[in-house]
Amino acid sequence: MRVRLMSAAPLVAMAAAFSLLASACAGGGAAGGGTDHLRVGIVGADLSNVDPAGGFALQVDSYVLEFLMKLSPQGKVEPNLAESVDRPDPATYVYHLRHGVKFSDGTEMTSADVANSLDYARNPKFPDSSKYSAVKSVEARDQYTVAVTLKEPDVSWEYTSATAGYIFQKKHQQEHPADFGKPGVGVIGTGPYVLKSLDPTTGAEFTANSGYWGGKVSIPTVSLTMFADETSEALAFRAGQVDVAFPAYARGFESSADTKLVSAPGTKQGMFTMNVQVAPWNDVHVRRAVAYALNREEIIKVAGGGAAPDYTIIPPAQLQSIASKSDVDALIAALPSYKSDLGKAKQELAQSAHPQGFEATLETYNYGSFVTTSQAIAGQLAKIGIKLKVKVDSVAEYTKTMSQPHTTVPIQYTFFNNSTPDPGAMPQQALHSDSAAIGLNNFSDYKNAKVDDLIKQGASTADPATRFSVYSQLLKIVGDDVPVVPLYAGDNHLAISDAFTWPTFNTYSTDHTPYILEIKAK
Repeated sequence: MRVRLMSAAPLVAMAAAFSLLASACAGGGAAGGGTDHLRVGIVGADLSNVDPAGGFALQVDSYVLEFLMKLSPQGKVEPNLAESVDRPDPATYVYHLRHGVKFSDGTEMTSADVANSLDYARNPKFPDSSKYSAVKSVEARDQYTVAVTLKEPDVSWEYTSATAGYIFQKKHQQEHPADFGKPGVGVIGTGPYVLKSLDPTTGAEFTANSGYWGGKVSIPTVSLTMFADETSEALAFRAGQVDVAFPAYARGFESSADTKLVSAPGTKQGMFTMNVQVAPWNDVHVRRAVAYALNREEIIKVAGGGAAPDYTIIPPAQLQSIASKSDVDALIAALPSYKSDLGKAKQELAQSAHPQGFEATLETYNYGSFVTTSQAIAGQLAKIGIKLKVKVDSVAEYTKTMSQPHTTVPIQYTFFNNSTPDPGAMPQQALHSDSAAIGLNNFSDYKNAKVDDLIKQGASTADPATRFSVYSQLLKIVGDDVPVVPLYAGDNHLAISDAFTWPTFNTYSTDHTPYILEIKAK
C-alpha cells in the first residue's frame, strides 16, 4: 500500500498564512552582494567537521546532501531522492529511487549509497540516531530499490525519512574513514550545491552543482559566514554584508540590525532539563520546586520574545494534529502546569532533602540568548535558595562536554527544534530510555518503563484518538515526574535582505533544513 500521511491540518493554515510574508516583510539590511551570490550568517557553529554525524554539520550539509523524502511547507511528506514508496506491510517501507540522479562528481547515486547512508545514520554518534532506533534492517534490493524494515510498526518513520539521514556517496566516505567531513575532504552529495571550501574559523563557500537533478540552480554561489554572536551578525546584516540570518534572539537582532524580522509559527521549544540520576536533581520535590520557581514570561523577554509560554513537552500544535484544539486545551488544563508560584516552589523545596536550598553550576555556551537566559534562570531560582553559578563555555568546549555522559552537565537551558508535525517526536527524543545514551537528547537520563511503553504504543498506530489517549497518559506521568520544565514555544525568525525573497518560509524552516532552493533573487 502507499504511504498514508498523518494529518498536519492545524499547522497547514499557519504555514499558509505566512507563505507570502518573507517577500512582503523582508528587512532593510541589504545591498552589496548582488543576486548571484547569497551570503548566509550563522552563529555558534563548530565547522571543524561536516560529517553528518556532527550536530552542527547540518548547517552546511543541507546545501550539499539530501534526504530520501522531503517535507512540504504544510508538513506533508513528499518524494525527493525517492520518487515513490510502498508499504507491503506495516513495518516495511520500500523506496524506489529516481533514476539518473548523480552526485556532484558525476557518478550515479544507487541503492548502495542510500543503504550505506541510512546505516550510517543508525550510529549512536549521529545526533538523530534515536529516530533510527526503530530500524531493524536496511537492504539494497536492486540498483534503485531500498527496503527499510522496522522492528515493529512506527508511524513516525515516514517523517524520519524526510528529516534525518542525509544521503552521501558511499565510495567517498569509505575512502576517508579517518577524515570524512573534515576540511579538504568534506562530503559528496546529490544536492544543489558543492562544498568548495571550509574554514572552521570563518565559514564555508559553495558553488552551484551544474549537474543537479532538480534543474538549474538559480543562485550560483553561496557563502556561509560564522559570527561569534548575534550582535555581530546583526551589525553585518545592517551593513549589507549578510543577506540571510536565522536569529534566536529576535528582539535584540531587530534592534541591532535595524530591520523587521519575518516570523512564522515554529516548532522550537525552550526547556530546562534536570538529570534525575544525579543529586540533588534526583529529588522530585527539588524538580517541582524548580518548575514552580521559573517565570516563563520573564524568561521569554530575556530570550528575545517571539514565543509563548509552554507547559507540555509535546507542543500544542503537534497535539492538534491528532485532536481538536478544544480537546488539547482541556488536556493541558488538567495537567500539572507549574505556573510561576514562589509559595508553592518553597513548599516543594521544604519537602525535599534540601529544604534550605543548595549551590550548583549551570553550564551554557555563547549562542544567541543562551547566556542571558541562563542568568535569568539562575536569578529566579535564587529566590527559593537554589544558587546557580552560570559557567559560560565556547561552542567548541560545550560541544566536547556534551559528548560526555549526560551526568557531566546535570542541568541545562536548551531548546529543541521539532522538525515534523508528529506528536511522538519529542517523547522519543527527550524521554525514551534509549535516548539517554551519550550523544542523544534525553539529557535528563529519564528512564521510565511505563513512559517507554506509551511511546511505543503511540508510534505503533496511526489512529488519532488512540494516539491522543496514549500521549495524554504520558504527559500526566511526565508532568508528575518533571524531568524537564517546558518554558516556551518559539517562532521561527528570518532576516532577509531586500535583494532576495523566501515566499515559502514556514513552520519547518530552520538553518539546518533543506531550505536553500526556496530562496530566490527578486
